[in-house]
Amino acid sequence: MRREIAQVAAILATVMRTTLLLALPVMLCAQERGALNGHLPSWLNFGVQSRIRAEGNRADNFGLYRLRFSADVRPVKWLEFYGEAQDARSMGFHHPDASVKDTLDVRQAYVRLGSEDHWWDLKVGRQKITFGTERVIGAAEWGNTARVFDAVRLGIHHGPNRVDLFSSSVVNNDPDNRDHHRQGNNLHGVVGSLGSLLAGARIEPYLLLRDDHRGNSHSWTAGTRVAGAARGGWSYEVEALRQTGAVGSLKLSAWASTVQVQRKLARLWWNPSLLGELNYASGDRNPQDLRVNTFDQLYPTNHGFYGIADQVGRRNTRNIRGGVWWRPEKRLTVKTEMHSFWLASRFDGLYAFNGVLSVPAVASGAVSTDVGRELDVIADVKLSSHYDIGAQYGHLFPGDFLRTYSYGAGRGFYAVFLDFRM
Repeated sequence: MRREIAQVAAILATVMRTTLLLALPVMLCAQERGALNGHLPSWLNFGVQSRIRAEGNRADNFGLYRLRFSADVRPVKWLEFYGEAQDARSMGFHHPDASVKDTLDVRQAYVRLGSEDHWWDLKVGRQKITFGTERVIGAAEWGNTARVFDAVRLGIHHGPNRVDLFSSSVVNNDPDNRDHHRQGNNLHGVVGSLGSLLAGARIEPYLLLRDDHRGNSHSWTAGTRVAGAARGGWSYEVEALRQTGAVGSLKLSAWASTVQVQRKLARLWWNPSLLGELNYASGDRNPQDLRVNTFDQLYPTNHGFYGIADQVGRRNTRNIRGGVWWRPEKRLTVKTEMHSFWLASRFDGLYAFNGVLSVPAVASGAVSTDVGRELDVIADVKLSSHYDIGAQYGHLFPGDFLRTYSYGAGRGFYAVFLDFRM
C-alpha cells in the first residue's frame, strides 16, 4: 500500500512539475491573449485550453496532459474560418497509444457558411460532431485525445427546431504522425431536434448509416430521444434505438434503450438531485443462427454513464444506475452513484466503454450474467470561468460472471484533474 501511495505521489509531482514548465506559461499567455481579444476586431478571436490529469488504479498510475490552441476568424456574419491545434501526451504510461498520445496535430479545421442566427449553416472540414447527451455520437472529451470527424454538415434551423444532415468519417489519432480519417469507414445521418412539439421538451429523431467498405459491413440505426423538464423539479430522458444491416455475411438485428428520471430537491440541505436510470443494449443470443444481435454503440461519450471505471460499454448490457448529486454551493458539485451491471445475453461477452470485447463469450453460455456493481464518487469545483478542478473515484465489485471468467477483474479507478480555458 505504501508503495502504491508513493507511486501516485510521484505521478502527481511529475504532473505539477510539467504544468509549471509547460502549461503555466501557456495559461499566462492565454490570459494576456484574452485581454488582447477584448481590443481586437470582433471578427478575430484566439483561444487556449489546457488540461492536466493524474489517474490510475491499483496496478498502474500515470499522468496525462493536453494543450489546445485555436483561432476563429469571422470576416462577415455568414463566413467563419476555424482552426484548432492539439498536443496530447502522457507521463508514466509504459506504452502510450493513440488514446493518450497525439503529438502536435490539427484537431479541428473547418469553414462555415451561413449562421446559426439565420435559417441555415454549412460546415465543411475537420470538426466535432455531438448530438443530445452524446450517448450515440459524441466527442469523448474525457479521453486525452478525444474524437473529431472529417465531415460535411448542413444545419437547417428555425426557432426552437433544427435538422442536421451530415456525411463524415471518424479521424484516427496517430501518436507520432499526422492524423487521418479511416478510408472507407463512413457515417452518414440526419438528426432532428424539435422544441416546438412538446412543452418543456425536445424530441430528437435520427437515422444513421454506418458504412464500412473495408469490413464489408453496414448498419442502419434509427432512434428517437425525448428529453425535458416537468413541474416540481422533475426532468427526464427517454431513448430507443433499432439497428439493422449486415456484418460481413451475417445479418444485423439489435436494439438499445435508456430511461432516466431526475428530481431536484432545491429546498433541502445542499440542494440534492436524485437520479434513476435504466439502460439496455442487446447482445448476441445464438452464435449459430447467422445473425448478429450485439448492439453497435457507434461513437459515444460513455465515461460516467456506465461507471467511471470504464469497464462496461453500451453493448450486451443491462444497467441500473442510481445516485444523488449535491450542490453545497454554486461552484461545487458532488456526485455519488451506484451501478449494477448484467449481461443482456449469457451467450455474448462483456464489452468495455470503447466497445472493445474485454471478456470473451462462453461458447456454452455463461453460468451467470451478473457482472458486478460499481460505486462512484465525483467532485468538481469551478474556481472561475477559466479554471476547473475535480477528482473522481470509482470501484467495480465483481459479480459471479467476472469472478468466474475474469479472475481479479474488480477494479478501482481514480483521477485528479485541472482544466483551464480562455
